[in-house]
Amino acid sequence: MKMKSNLLSATEIAQKIKSGQTTATIVMQDCLARIQEREELIGAFSFIDYDKALELAELADKNPSEGPLSGVPFAVKDIIDVKGYPITQGSPIYQNRIPEKNAECIKRLAEAGAIPIGITVSTEFACFTPGKTVNPHNPAHTPGGSSSGSAAAVADKMVPFGLGSQTAASLVRPGSYCGIFAYKSSNGYLSLDGVLGLSTNLDSLGVLARTPDDLQLARSVLSGDQQSSINAVKPRIAFMKGPHWEELSEDAKVNFEKSFALLKEKGAQVKYVDHPKEFNLLTEAHKTIMTKDISQSRRFEYENCRSQLSDKFIELVEEGLARTDEDYIEALSARERGLRVLSLMYNFYDVIIAPATSGEAPKGLMATGDPLYSRDWTLLQLPAVSMPFGKGKTNLPLSLQLIGWYGKDHDLIDYSASINDLLSEE
Repeated sequence: MKMKSNLLSATEIAQKIKSGQTTATIVMQDCLARIQEREELIGAFSFIDYDKALELAELADKNPSEGPLSGVPFAVKDIIDVKGYPITQGSPIYQNRIPEKNAECIKRLAEAGAIPIGITVSTEFACFTPGKTVNPHNPAHTPGGSSSGSAAAVADKMVPFGLGSQTAASLVRPGSYCGIFAYKSSNGYLSLDGVLGLSTNLDSLGVLARTPDDLQLARSVLSGDQQSSINAVKPRIAFMKGPHWEELSEDAKVNFEKSFALLKEKGAQVKYVDHPKEFNLLTEAHKTIMTKDISQSRRFEYENCRSQLSDKFIELVEEGLARTDEDYIEALSARERGLRVLSLMYNFYDVIIAPATSGEAPKGLMATGDPLYSRDWTLLQLPAVSMPFGKGKTNLPLSLQLIGWYGKDHDLIDYSASINDLLSEE
């Protein structure tokens, strides 16, 4: 029996379309069939036009692109502008908002031949108030946020990859909870033109996929560097438990230490390193910058549409308004001190492995889990990859967080692929 296209990676789909083994239409039909079968339960999409998606696929077959993603469907987080589609930013305030032009990332993917299948659920303004999406591994548990819909759609094999964004933990956390790969770019590395802005200091675009190859392929298209292949490398790996190790669940601690032991057993260059003392101030610094920036970037909504905002979001804005300019300057200084000491560490190591989340996806759908384990790295503006490894006590996915040096996004995904290969070997 022929494998359904929705089970394939983006890399495999692109290869099969190019070689004539399948068509964009067949791929789209398989993905749409999966969505029709599962969407009522999972709630990954805020908007999908089945006829339009199929029409775009048929058009791709009639006029095939030479691009590396020709005919490959992808999902778009509901804060990224797609011309003619409702992009609500996860808020009823913008329920009728239809952009007149594509975000830069959508343009680049379209030029590469990729096809938007639909718009996926985001939390309110890509912050903490959840939408309707559930975790495909157990619908009683959160999928994480804010890139909830893209993570769930990819994990549930509705689509090979999806776009997301991160200001605190919005790629790494849902990627981890849903058991897939998530790539958060270095700040400023990928264009945010046409993407909801929360904090110029913290926002970054990213990709959710089921393989490192797909992360690399999408990253190469989005960055324009054309380096889409994975290189076999042997990175120097630093394991850092970090300042929040004690808050980690016991199964996550055991899993983290198991990954170190396995890599060492396989001959990888691994060493435990202590987190610098400067890291003890980073979490609070991130909170200061995030809340203060959001209190400015979303000031219009707070002042004019407060009745349509969640209590949680109002609290977030008011927390930012209460922080002083002195707090903000000190938070930026804390970041610089953290980066300075970390830059020395990256002379001796290629990649840091740290906890991705406190453990499995929490039960319940009223919150999206704790962003604690990504806040520090997001503040430092470094690229990160969430890589699935192991299961927790209730058999839900656990992950590792891999952090590279600034601007070394291509290398980081290479390292992720190599480390994943070692950990996947029997």
